[in-house]
Amino acid sequence: MKPVSPASDDDDLRTAEASDEASKLTHPTADSAELAALETIQRRYVSQLNEDIKRLEADKAQLQTDVATLQANYARLQADIQATKAGPRLPGEPAPSWTAATADIYGRSVELPFTPATSQPGGLVTREAIAKEKAALRKGLILSAIATLLMAWHYGLIGALAQGGSWLGLTVGQIGLGFVPAVALLWLRMLVMVPALLLLATQIHRRTWEDLQSWIYTRDQLMTVLIGSGIALFFSQVLLYQSIAQAGPVLGATLLFLYPLIAVPLGLLTRRSWTMSPLGLVALAAIAMGGFLTIRPAIRPVIGMAPPAAIWLGLLASAAFALYIVLTSVSYSQQCHPIPVGVVQFSTVAVLSSIVLIVKPLELTNISWLSFALWGIALGVVMLLVYLFNYSSLRMIGTSTATFAAATPLATSAIAWSFALPNSLEIIQWTGILMLSIGGVALSQERLSKT
Repeated sequence: MKPVSPASDDDDLRTAEASDEASKLTHPTADSAELAALETIQRRYVSQLNEDIKRLEADKAQLQTDVATLQANYARLQADIQATKAGPRLPGEPAPSWTAATADIYGRSVELPFTPATSQPGGLVTREAIAKEKAALRKGLILSAIATLLMAWHYGLIGALAQGGSWLGLTVGQIGLGFVPAVALLWLRMLVMVPALLLLATQIHRRTWEDLQSWIYTRDQLMTVLIGSGIALFFSQVLLYQSIAQAGPVLGATLLFLYPLIAVPLGLLTRRSWTMSPLGLVALAAIAMGGFLTIRPAIRPVIGMAPPAAIWLGLLASAAFALYIVLTSVSYSQQCHPIPVGVVQFSTVAVLSSIVLIVKPLELTNISWLSFALWGIALGVVMLLVYLFNYSSLRMIGTSTATFAAATPLATSAIAWSFALPNSLEIIQWTGILMLSIGGVALSQERLSKT
């Protein structure tokens, strides 16, 4: 038997493995074909998954952008809502930006994830907003009522200073009758109102000085209208003070509030699109009838005779005040804010009264200069409060403030009792005052329905 060498065995194994490798290269097996197919499928799915991941990342970035935009718009909406909760937008105030934000939000279709338990907080916010709105309404009505009472007190004090009297036992003194004393009282009133309004103007309306510069340098016609309204205000107040000095605060205030009989027709001429409703016509008729009943006993001894000077002064004051109202409305129609408008008007009154007192100085006989100055400053403080309260009420309840202002003759008749003035009105005159006040309230409601 021939022995087997280990070297020959190794050679045989290497030869067999080489033969198998050659066989695999020349004749691929079924397993290798399956592996190639799987690799092809894998590459195709990997490519598809990469595309899906890229698309999802793009959608995620878009959603993040949409969420950031919605959050910014929501913050702007909340700021605008808080800014407009004080009341209606006044002339000269910019429109709230929430309209553009809302259009931007609803112009795009963005679905947010469902977040449970959001309806309850929303309901709480709505109830809170309603409660705040009611509170603002009550506050606005209270401020308007206080302003009306202060205005009535101002008329009573004018009568006491002119005729000599006292208020709740406190001696007021007497400055006498005439044009110059009336101008002096108005000058003291402006001495308080103008500096105070200049200090508060930018805090109430930030663009006060920008608006004034714009009116002076680029809108000369508007500045002329405002100065004209200030001149009309000056004459209306001076004539009213003289009428009150001769006829008493109740009759003088009643004559002043005949101004709608002139202001409404002038308003119709400046605003051709506005027409009077039946309620407005009835209100004007009531005002005219109330004015006639109030004036009738003062026309003595017969109707054919001319009325006394106090009646003429009151009627002229009413006409001047109507012109002031119409010119102020013209400025508001051109989007002029009330604060810079008031600055121009009161400054005009201060300049005119200063010129009159320089030309014709005041002479006092029955009252000291100190008492005269103190009561005049008190008038200025009261009228400044009236202006600020009316402005605040206008921000809260809008033109509803006119309803309380129309009742000023009635408020004057109630407050005049606190001043020891020798005034007595007949029953027919009280009836006329009541009719005039009711007509003024009805006219303000008619005007309110037009806004």
